[in-house]
Amino acid sequence: MTYKWKDQAKCLGMDTDIFFDKYEEDPLMAASIDSLCRQCPVNKQCFAVGVSNKEWGVWGGVYLKEGNIDKEFNQHKSKQNWFDTWRSLTMETA
Repeated sequence: MTYKWKDQAKCLGMDTDIFFDKYEEDPLMAASIDSLCRQCPVNKQCFAVGVSNKEWGVWGGVYLKEGNIDKEFNQHKSKQNWFDTWRSLTMETA
């Protein structure tokens, strides 16, 4: 059976507000979402769609504004968090 990438997302069925308003307002929530996205099997596809479609909100663990990385809403990320995020978005999976 073939699945759309969204059907395999760890966030499937979750309240979408956590990827917008709640992410913007609560750094602890944002860090939790970042971790969820890094562990997601389809985070690469998610990020690519967010960039390609000029989306807003969290896509693949990165907050985007019109498809571009938003510095303000990603400022909670430490250097290690950015490293882990980019590694999860760029490494080949088995």
